[in-house]
Amino acid sequence: MFKYIIIFLSALILEIGSTFYISNVAERNLSGMAMFAFLGPLLNLPFIGFIVESKKWKDRIAISITQSMGYTIGSIISYYFF
Repeated sequence: MFKYIIIFLSALILEIGSTFYISNVAERNLSGMAMFAFLGPLLNLPFIGFIVESKKWKDRIAISITQSMGYTIGSIISYYFF
């Protein structure tokens, strides 16, 4: 259960960070763009670690659904608050 919370929060933060990345690219802000480009792959580490560890497809599907929920809620937060 704890790994799903970590995956959800990582996806949520990654989606919000990617929104900031896109806005920095649009505004041609090099330092903000570079910072979010650097942080993005680091936020993917929980996904990679847990997906590699999972041996069953049922667990991989649960991880994917958790990721999807994090991305969806992150995009809704980005839309309404940023």
